[in-house]
Amino acid sequence: MKIDIINVTKKYGNKKAVDNLSLTLTNGVYALLGANGSGKTTLMRMIADVLKPTQGEIRLDGESIKKLDAEYRNLIGYLPQNFGYYKDFTAEDFLYYFCALKGINGSFRKSRTEELLKYVDLYSERKKKIKTFSGGMRQRLGIAQALLNNPAILILDEPTAGLDPKERIRFRNLMMEMSKDRIVIYATHIVSDISFIADRVLIMKEGRIVADGTVQSLTESVKGKVWRIKAKREALTVIQKRFVIGEAFTESDGIVSLRLISAEKPCENAEPCEPDLSDVYLNFFGEVSTDENHYTV
Repeated sequence: MKIDIINVTKKYGNKKAVDNLSLTLTNGVYALLGANGSGKTTLMRMIADVLKPTQGEIRLDGESIKKLDAEYRNLIGYLPQNFGYYKDFTAEDFLYYFCALKGINGSFRKSRTEELLKYVDLYSERKKKIKTFSGGMRQRLGIAQALLNNPAILILDEPTAGLDPKERIRFRNLMMEMSKDRIVIYATHIVSDISFIADRVLIMKEGRIVADGTVQSLTESVKGKVWRIKAKREALTVIQKRFVIGEAFTESDGIVSLRLISAEKPCENAEPCEPDLSDVYLNFFGEVSTDENHYTV
């Protein structure tokens, strides 16, 4: 199975949320990484056929999804960033309702719902109302909803936002199981979520794909740009104005240890660090403020 995104643009007024983007996707996990406002959600909504491109075309195995219509949408499982829940439904009734929407009826509805509630570890909670669920439980129910029709294309938009570390690990493990024999597109701005599960990482900025590769190839691309330095606390303001800082912690006697991004060795005592995907993200999205009292990444 192959999805071709061909010269796709989406405009809202004069603003281009997605700008002349071309991309080919086959089976595997694609992590779509970018800051809020980078165009991730707009792109995913177009792939899910919820939103139409202003220009360009999306094809499945050479056929326009516009022409395929319902045949294409039947292949989609979609968990949007802001997913609506009926808080007075039980988990079981919620999935029954979506089975009806997706044309899943009869005995298969019951068996599929039971199977997925067990899969996302909510079977024992199936008779409880959604309003009693934690954020992680609601997200797992959302995943079950997206998987009801056993989709060949699974689209997940910021699925771990707001989850605690334990729920995030549980979700990551589910993702690894889900990725077999399907296209999984997973948008996030949380780098740690996708470091171990993505077959391919797409970094999106201002509506365009600015980097595309494996975790290994992208981290290699910033090798030699990641440094660890130690400095006096009073020098921190000056350093923040000059470099993108990934992490900082106080050691002792007013000395801080900093991990930063710099194309050249930033100072004499700087030591090179082995890069990770967080450094790749900072290389694209870190900003050094011109205000000496303000630093953002």
